[in-house]
Amino acid sequence: MAVSIDLSGKCALVTGGSQGIGRGCGEWLARAGAAVALVARNGKNLDEVVQDIRRAGGRAEALPADLTEPGRTEWAVGETVQRLGALDFLVNVAGTARRSDPAETTDGDIDLSINLKVRAAVRLVKAAVPHMKARGGGSIVFTLGLAHVHTSVWHGSGCMSNGMLLPYKHQLARRVAPWNIRVNAVNPGVTETPRMTIQQQRIADLTGTSVDDVARDRLAAIPMGRFVRVDDVAKLVVFLCSDMGSYITGESITVDGGETNAVR
Repeated sequence: MAVSIDLSGKCALVTGGSQGIGRGCGEWLARAGAAVALVARNGKNLDEVVQDIRRAGGRAEALPADLTEPGRTEWAVGETVQRLGALDFLVNVAGTARRSDPAETTDGDIDLSINLKVRAAVRLVKAAVPHMKARGGGSIVFTLGLAHVHTSVWHGSGCMSNGMLLPYKHQLARRVAPWNIRVNAVNPGVTETPRMTIQQQRIADLTGTSVDDVARDRLAAIPMGRFVRVDDVAKLVVFLCSDMGSYITGESITVDGGETNAVR
């Protein structure tokens, strides 16, 4: 008997949906049959993603918004329910990971990281949970990173917000488990996205090396010999949203090709 994941009749809200991992999550959830609402600040890119999903036979809605602005998180959840009819899955991808020297981190770096990655995510959860309860359950996924296991000199302020969400994720999982809502984190390694190119240029600038040197060194640290692909992350998110992951909650799952050199 063939095994497949069918999310037909389910509805998802994905943040950071205009590119990279957020886009991949939206596309893979739609391929599995879910209706998806995608939130991002770049409305033009967002419209292109939605049109691609629709051309492939999926159902998608674009919600252009800056989630750091007051009321926009609640608006995004409300629009998702109004346009799609319900909310079963919340996939928090939106965030920033500007590489910087930790000895020179600015208040602006900290504010941007925490406002988008932490405050917006927590507000989305608060708005989404009542709708999931009404549906008899759901799944919340945070995409974070590896800074809670290992870090580098040039991680910058992004590691702060990821570190803040990890204990929150676990506390939230225990709180909403009686309502059949599952909460997990996915921790991608170095992922082939437009952001990766920007990060590597930034690291090169900070270290006085070339982008090629940075890429070579990062790749050499990965036992599987390639960077993470968006699909590697998105397919795990689909699994965690599906009934195949129905008894997994409170977990933090790493997708890094074996890069993390720590027992976990």
